Amino acid sequence: MSKKNRKKSPISSIVSLPNVVITFIREAKDELKKVTWPTREITIRYTIIVVIASVIVGLGIGGIDYLFQLGLESII
Repeated sequence: MSKKNRKKSPISSIVSLPNVVITFIREAKDELKKVTWPTREITIRYTIIVVIASVIVGLGIGGIDYLFQLGLESII
């Protein structure tokens, strides 16, 4: 039987788990070194844009909800 077709036993999977976790952490750390991180100023600018957009969308949804409430109250 070839190695590909052989199933791992539950015990061997548990025993190899620490090695799998360590390999994952190493690879994730290597990938994070390749990331181009934004500057502080860009992060602050984007955060402000997201907050403003969230407030605008929230007000829009709140306004629509209020209009629906008035409509339903006039029907009921």
